[in-house]
Amino acid sequence: MRILEGIPLRYQIEAVSPLVQGARVQKIILTENRETCLEIRSQNQPGFLILSTHPEICFFYYSQKKPIMKKIKESAWGQILNKYLLGAKIIGFEQIGWDRVIRLAVQNQKIWEEKNFFYLYCELTGRNANCILTTADHPSSILGCQKIVSPQQNRFRTIMVGEPYQLPPLKMNAVDPLLFIQEKAELPIPNRDDDLPKWLLKNIDGVGPFLTSVLGENLANREMNWENMQSIIRTRLQDIFRPLQNLNSSITVYISPKDNFPLGLFWSPTSHYAQLPHRDFPNLNDAVKYFVQTHWNLQTFLSLKNKRKSYLEKELSFIEEELFKVDQSLVSENQLAELLTRGNLLKLYPQLNIIEKQPQGILVTNLLSGNSEEIFIEIDPLLSVNQNMQLFFRKYRKSKTRNQILEKKKEKLEFRKKILKRELLSLDQAQLCQEQDESSSTQSGFFEPGIIKFLTPSKNIILVGKNEKANHLLVTRFSSRDDYWLHVRDFPGSHVLLRISNQPNNLVGELFLAAQIAGYYSSLRNEKSVIVMYAPIKNVKTLPHAGLGKMTFRNEKNLTVIPAIPDNIRQI
Repeated sequence: MRILEGIPLRYQIEAVSPLVQGARVQKIILTENRETCLEIRSQNQPGFLILSTHPEICFFYYSQKKPIMKKIKESAWGQILNKYLLGAKIIGFEQIGWDRVIRLAVQNQKIWEEKNFFYLYCELTGRNANCILTTADHPSSILGCQKIVSPQQNRFRTIMVGEPYQLPPLKMNAVDPLLFIQEKAELPIPNRDDDLPKWLLKNIDGVGPFLTSVLGENLANREMNWENMQSIIRTRLQDIFRPLQNLNSSITVYISPKDNFPLGLFWSPTSHYAQLPHRDFPNLNDAVKYFVQTHWNLQTFLSLKNKRKSYLEKELSFIEEELFKVDQSLVSENQLAELLTRGNLLKLYPQLNIIEKQPQGILVTNLLSGNSEEIFIEIDPLLSVNQNMQLFFRKYRKSKTRNQILEKKKEKLEFRKKILKRELLSLDQAQLCQEQDESSSTQSGFFEPGIIKFLTPSKNIILVGKNEKANHLLVTRFSSRDDYWLHVRDFPGSHVLLRISNQPNNLVGELFLAAQIAGYYSSLRNEKSVIVMYAPIKNVKTLPHAGLGKMTFRNEKNLTVIPAIPDNIRQI
């Protein structure tokens, strides 16, 4: 299931509740994915309670490590939460019946002496998901909400500040699933024309579309009487509850083989995901955490990948246009030869056999060719023969010089086109690469703003900073003690970091590859050779008051290389 339904939600709350009961809220973070992250501390142990009300991903989970998330600017909802919940103590964490609504009860003694109890409701109801802060009175009054629901949007239920809070509509006369499997309650008898999945959804509390389909797997295409049907439904519900009640059961997250997106999670075999790849987790909370974080990491990765791909395609289109313009501007060898021939013929003007004189020029026999071909020479009547001769020579020299400049430009454009095509190819084949160490702050997906990544034959990574902030991050955030820092000596250029994750047999060879890239991403790119200095990262320090990207280093060494992107490395 992609959205937690009532039954698994109950057991996840039972698992997480002891971890958050009695904890104090230290910080509140709101993210662009409609997540409300409560940083809490209990018995000097930090933790994070994440409540996601995104229409596609409606979950909550607890994490001991801070998840990587993109914060949003301060909003009215964030101000309300900081006012009432910051410093508050969590005194209750429960589910409302079997519905997909959880309630966090908190007490904040910094507010008022009497009215310092509040409820934070998190409605995990798909596209209508919402977070609402209310008073603990009866009836509760809404203090703030993540999404306002006006009377024009919903005539049955209004979510606005100052209005009394009403729970989402509950299932009417639905049977408690626990009482049913304990044979303390019975389901009503269905009509023959009832749609079975809809009937199950309506009459059993705590189940949604996914669990309803699982329940209906054994009931489809069967001729049975009502007593037999009651027994089968009870047995299937017991199969659903048993793994959740058993602490040693594993929870499975099923993964799409096409794009590696998590499709859903479940705890027993089902025909929905039978042959799909999967990952197993010891409890529901870990499975939910993996599902949510992997989903958002992949979303971010694909968004950045598509953005980069669009940029590369635009660059390639621009380069193709520039190459076409260059080809149109080049003077052909035949035209150059004709200019030179006309100038040399005018140089021999007294010996020329002039066949015909015209206002625009003269028709003469070409003395410089082996055969007696005729050639027409344009003549400016306002200029002398010598001046016309110099004019042809000048046009020849300018055209030749211009051709040389255009050929160099064409060579650069062709090289740039080759690099972009290679990057575009590697981008199409790229997959999300996550660090194995979850505690590392570098686990932020495939791309980093302003940083280019290359993979060496020894599976080490070369990082190239494209701006001051990226250069600063290479040393302060992305480096470890075994890495090397590189920079072209005495000239402007990008900072380069060689990350040693796999100790190579030939470290000098890896450094040589990184040095070539450092030379390529510098102001000396077009030189035949450059001097690149390198030093262990422990010998490189930032200059605090000199601005981003300013470093001091010691015990550096030099490598002389040809600036290039080597063929045996690939961009990732």
